[in-house]
Amino acid sequence: MRPLGHILSAETTFAGFLDRRRNELAILHHVRRNLPPALAAQVGIAAVEPPELALLASSGAVGALLRQRVPDLVEKLAHAGWQFTGIRVRVQPRPPPRSPKKHMVKQLDGLSAATLRAHAERLADPELAAALRRLADHGAAPSDDEEALGSVKKQRSE
Repeated sequence: MRPLGHILSAETTFAGFLDRRRNELAILHHVRRNLPPALAAQVGIAAVEPPELALLASSGAVGALLRQRVPDLVEKLAHAGWQFTGIRVRVQPRPPPRSPKKHMVKQLDGLSAATLRAHAERLADPELAAALRRLADHGAAPSDDEEALGSVKKQRSE
């Protein structure tokens, strides 16, 4: 079986694409190497269209910092053999990370706690009975107003 890279490089359409991508990655690597690590992680390549390079910044602040470093980057890229007359910076904000789903704590209502206590009384195993009583005591709501499922039952009956 042939590696995917060999198959794609045999096709002229894909070979050109792969060459452009390798060139972009080499330029990006050189750009990132000349930036502070925190800034480098927020930079990408938008387009390589000589004589101009377009970089992507993940936020406006990153874009501003990158624009301040454009003359230095052009000079360092020229020393490495890439002749760009200028660098454009495009800001492309990333979507905010998804916040983790909030897990609602399942609470026992008074009826469920009473059922657990009743079953605990009928058990022969004292350790299991004690565990059920602790669970019932821990999960029981202190008053009728704070019943976990009470408000749901009231809403359905109305």
